[in-house]
Amino acid sequence: MKSVSFLIILLVLPLSPIAFALLGDKTGFVQHLSIETGGYNFDVETISSFDITDYEFNSDEKRLTMFISSTVQNNLAEIQIPKNLINGNFTFYLNDEQIEADVKGNERISFITLEFPGDGFYKLDIIGTTYLPEFSTIASLVLATSLIGILFLKKVNKRIIH
Repeated sequence: MKSVSFLIILLVLPLSPIAFALLGDKTGFVQHLSIETGGYNFDVETISSFDITDYEFNSDEKRLTMFISSTVQNNLAEIQIPKNLINGNFTFYLNDEQIEADVKGNERISFITLEFPGDGFYKLDIIGTTYLPEFSTIASLVLATSLIGILFLKKVNKRIIH
């Protein structure tokens, strides 16, 4: 029995530093932010070295705000925002101070990478220049088509009456 206990202790001791080590700065939390706006649901995916404790979206300001809690000194985030939600030229603010970020994308998403130093609590604002862009284009086409249809019907009614 003593030899089995001794063997277990020998196996567990080398693993204990690994088991109780602090997470590194490059560890990623995957979080999905569900945003409902304009009658649609959008999924913003983040992979970051910090926790997003809360978030809000303001469609009038085309702004996504994330409230962050970080326990590491070198913060890194990769954020995927659907282009149908907000798009255009992005501006980024960390605690109301403008910061730089790398923005890439394809036809569906904007892929944002940003870094900032320091642990603690932060507010990150991501501001776009367009909101629901594909839907606003469709609305313009519907309006123009409706106007042409009304003018056509008005002209046809005049011919029928005279």
